Amino acid sequence: AESGDKDSFILNRSNIELGFGLSQKSYSLSINAVQMLATKRPVFFKESSICLARRTMDPPGGLSGDAEGLLTKAAVTGIRTHLRSSCLTLLRNFLSVTSGCWEALADALNASGMKAQADRALQASRQQLNLMKGGRAARNRAAIFYEWESADNTRQLKRQRDSDDAEARVRAAKIARGLGSGVQLPTSMVDACELVLLNLENLPPKRPPVSSTSQRKRPIDLDFVVDAVMSNGASLSVNENRWYDRDGGEAWTMEEGDVGEDGRRILSFSLSDKVLKAGVMAAESDELKDSVKAFADQSKLAASKAFSRVLFSASNARSEAVADMGKQLAARLAWTLSGVKPSIEIESAHSMAVKSVEGAMSKNDGKKKESAAELLSFVESHPLVSSCLTFDMTPNISSQAVHPKEDGGQPNSPASSLSLRVLNEAYICSTDADDDERLHKKKYEQCLDVYVSTVVNACNMANKKPNDNERKRIANLAASALPHHLVSLPALTPSSLNLVGAMCDIDEISKKALIKSSKQTIAESAAAHAAKAAAEKRATAALLILRDVAFQRDVVRQSAIDCAVAIAAGRLPASQPIEDKALKLVMNVIYPKNADCANKVVESASKELEHAAIFSIENHEIISKANKANARKKEKSGHAIRSPLLPQSEEEKHALDRVRKPVVLFMALCVRRPEIIKIIMEMSCEEGADVLAKAVKTNMPKLAKAAAVKHGAANIALKVSDMASEAEIPLFLSFLDNIAPATEKSLPSQELIDACHEIQRKRLDANGDADPQFVIPVLSGMKREELVRKLPEFVKAKDDIFKSSLRRMSERLAKYALIFRIEPDQTETTLRGMSSCEVMVYLHQLDFNAVGLPQPRYLESIQLCLEDDNLFNDQVIQAALDHISGKFLEGEPLPLAYMRTVILTCSKHESLHSWICHVLLPRLVEGRVYNYKRQWEGWMRCAKSLENTGDHGVSSLEAIQKLPDEQLKLYRAKYPRK
Repeated sequence: AESGDKDSFILNRSNIELGFGLSQKSYSLSINAVQMLATKRPVFFKESSICLARRTMDPPGGLSGDAEGLLTKAAVTGIRTHLRSSCLTLLRNFLSVTSGCWEALADALNASGMKAQADRALQASRQQLNLMKGGRAARNRAAIFYEWESADNTRQLKRQRDSDDAEARVRAAKIARGLGSGVQLPTSMVDACELVLLNLENLPPKRPPVSSTSQRKRPIDLDFVVDAVMSNGASLSVNENRWYDRDGGEAWTMEEGDVGEDGRRILSFSLSDKVLKAGVMAAESDELKDSVKAFADQSKLAASKAFSRVLFSASNARSEAVADMGKQLAARLAWTLSGVKPSIEIESAHSMAVKSVEGAMSKNDGKKKESAAELLSFVESHPLVSSCLTFDMTPNISSQAVHPKEDGGQPNSPASSLSLRVLNEAYICSTDADDDERLHKKKYEQCLDVYVSTVVNACNMANKKPNDNERKRIANLAASALPHHLVSLPALTPSSLNLVGAMCDIDEISKKALIKSSKQTIAESAAAHAAKAAAEKRATAALLILRDVAFQRDVVRQSAIDCAVAIAAGRLPASQPIEDKALKLVMNVIYPKNADCANKVVESASKELEHAAIFSIENHEIISKANKANARKKEKSGHAIRSPLLPQSEEEKHALDRVRKPVVLFMALCVRRPEIIKIIMEMSCEEGADVLAKAVKTNMPKLAKAAAVKHGAANIALKVSDMASEAEIPLFLSFLDNIAPATEKSLPSQELIDACHEIQRKRLDANGDADPQFVIPVLSGMKREELVRKLPEFVKAKDDIFKSSLRRMSERLAKYALIFRIEPDQTETTLRGMSSCEVMVYLHQLDFNAVGLPQPRYLESIQLCLEDDNLFNDQVIQAALDHISGKFLEGEPLPLAYMRTVILTCSKHESLHSWICHVLLPRLVEGRVYNYKRQWEGWMRCAKSLENTGDHGVSSLEAIQKLPDEQLKLYRAKYPRK
């Protein structure tokens, strides 16, 4: 602006909203849009060019080209290159010279270091402009051909007239040739009729000769012409050897009678005697002659073609009544014409039914696979039935069918559905059959399974190809019609409900929608996400079907609930959102409906838990080997062993993922029905079900806390205690451990403490002693005075129980670990729990003889505390020894194991040597420790061990010199100075 250049500018960003960031794709679209506006709309060429030039001078990333906002450095480089190439393209256009914006474009390119390219582009645009302004000679010298937009286009018009005349001549030739020679008639009936009328005069008086010796028997009349029009010329080349080709050919004859009182004419149909005789022979004879066999084959072929015509006529009928009548007739014919293969027109529908059943077979095993094989045999033996069931879901056929609406009715309403008509026919046959009723009933069940498997297959086909709109349309129509059809059916089967549950298997399309690839276009990504949303909608509709069946069908209620529970438990494949929906459906909708539904939900969940237990037992050996191999690797590498509740190998991790969902589902039911906690504990304690037990212990906090909130911690603890057997005690202890509050601010209630004491009194061990494990979960809430009385019980217990009890006592008193607390009111005990310092003090003050505790076990318990560096570190030991020594100065005797602990501390914690030498030993001398024989022996041993330690300034010599002369002589007599 200071130089006076008209194209220079000052960019003031003070008033621009910059609180957003653009991606590389947004920049690219904007640049392309501005460039397109310049080239397609010359009026805006100058403004668009200046806009791009300005942005080229001030590109993203500034002068350095670094990353900015949402853009990486590579994205910034790409945008800058895109801007320069756009400016270069516009500069090559002659409009840059005529509009006067070439200077801005050239300056922008020069600023970007592309001066040479800008000069060549400007030269090319000027040359192009000069050629446009120059004469023919100049264009010839340039060896180019240029045609003005307003040039004469007579040559093009002449070519168009010639093409139109050629079309007219071809049309005239077709009219002259008549309907013969395989001419394709127009698709419009009106045009076809006009063409027939125009050619009536061109029909030859005699039939043209045919290659065969036999002559045509059908005369050329109006029916002959109508057939030609209706069949698009196909009737002109029919084989006379096929008697059935047009409505039975010569086999059927029709006679018209008189008009009745109702104004209708009576029609009578009769079958040729020869045809009837041949049909009887074909039906009764096993071995047929060639002529009779040919007749039988042609009869089936005729039936197949006639059936397909009925099917398409019913699908394309404009009248709802006609369509319903046609579908009813097709359904009856489909079951009547058993073994007749479908025609070419509907063969794809039969193929789809076969693929659907084969797809169901691939997902089953064992007995279910055998039933699927029977289903495939049913499809092969009743091809027309399977074709009807899949007719509306076959892509090539469904697109040809027209489903009109009349009076606002639904085109695919259940009452007019072809599939529903076929299923109703099967059910009627199963109820009317007097002999072999089970066989006919099985046909209905198989027919229903074929229909549902076809719907599932249509949904899977739509999931596999998200960009196929036809498959998507068919899947949505089939899934939306399925609930209405199942509600209208007279009976449902467990196998059909399992197939309905297969619609929830959309994990593949869900993963496909999450895949991000550089090769994937925006349209493909959008189609994948749309397909995922549609698949989730169809899966949700399947869950709603199971809900409706569970509420309305008493006979198959258990099967519907089993399927829903299997989806929620993860045994039937489904995506994670659908599994969550199934869990909510089971727990929040079906279970609260009534008592019968609740009982069946519990029964289904028990089955799923049993499946999980069997899976755990079957894989126990494999998981154990994998865990041992992984443990050996960690020992060699020096890695620490993880928590026992975490998976120790990949095999165990996969197994835990498999059994976790049924465990969580069953635990949710346990909250509502505490009495079934017995079931989960029994199954988890089976031999080999270690993975299931680990999954139960991992999720035990959820169950314990939820049950405590709903039923009360004390009540649920007593109830579960009564249910647990001896083998289930580990799980019960885990339940108790999680039922107690785990926060520092909340302590176990007195009711829960009393309940744990009652459980301890009830569940005595084999020797009749109380088991301290049952009170460990509530130790942090018990009063310190009571803990002191129970301390001998924990010392007598096993090492792991003893350590666990000490940890529980002090878990909420971490900030008081180095303090021995004093009761605020000596008349009333209010302190709860026991700090680490207090544990060491009371443990030393324990009178093991009075409580019947062996001295070795008493000393071993102190040793275990000293070895636990996490709970009893050097500072805790120092605080405990300091408190006991202070009480010793006040006149209390030293505990028996005190000096032993001091000696062990000297060997374990070098950090306390200085404190022991300069504080503790002199203090004990001051308290006349030499008057106590055993303590005096311990003092001398401790002083001797620290007399010549070699540490700078750390020696017990000072404490030794403070001894009275007599005790000093005794010390030196026993430990002379070297």
